[in-house]
Amino acid sequence: MNNTGLLNKIDVTTWKRREHFEHFSALDDPSWGLVIDVNCTVAAHAARSRKSSFFLLCLHAALKATNATPELGYRLVDDEVCCYGPLHASATIMRADETFGCCFIEYIADFKEFAANAREQIELVKARSGMCLENDLRHDQVFFSSLPWLKFSALTFARNLKDGGIPKFIFGKASEQGNEKLMPVALQVHHGLADGLHVARFFERFQTALDNC
Repeated sequence: MNNTGLLNKIDVTTWKRREHFEHFSALDDPSWGLVIDVNCTVAAHAARSRKSSFFLLCLHAALKATNATPELGYRLVDDEVCCYGPLHASATIMRADETFGCCFIEYIADFKEFAANAREQIELVKARSGMCLENDLRHDQVFFSSLPWLKFSALTFARNLKDGGIPKFIFGKASEQGNEKLMPVALQVHHGLADGLHVARFFERFQTALDNC
């Protein structure tokens, strides 16, 4: 068990979601997900005006919202529900040879510090080969990937049922709709750990963060 970022453990015997947790955890695949279009107009403008990375602006906003949503930090570890935080990103990074590696990016509240560290870590991954999975077992992370070539309305994830229920995000292609720029975002969670209400709260917080880049 990787205890990095472990905050506490939930006593499932007295947990108000005990029955829900036990029901969904007994399923062959307890995960569920959805795709939501987020309004990234402000983030796109901020990226242009600051000459910053649109991806990093969106990633930072998503991490801010993730860290404000406790249920996205719940993990099933050795049959215990553990709460982790702060939560960081494991993001797929494309290389010039069209392979990708997984880049661990620490969440830092200040965007300039976050972006500077992220750029450094991204360059390290680009300079390597292989998938860079040395941080794959950390529970204090959330998985991110991006498909900037495709606008999608549904998506399925490759799923490791032994990952403890780590949430998975995919950012799609941002496209113009009228005077706005919208981007599809897919999210998959473990239903024993997070319900629709919790996911809805995340997306509300994500949109607020995007609107205040």
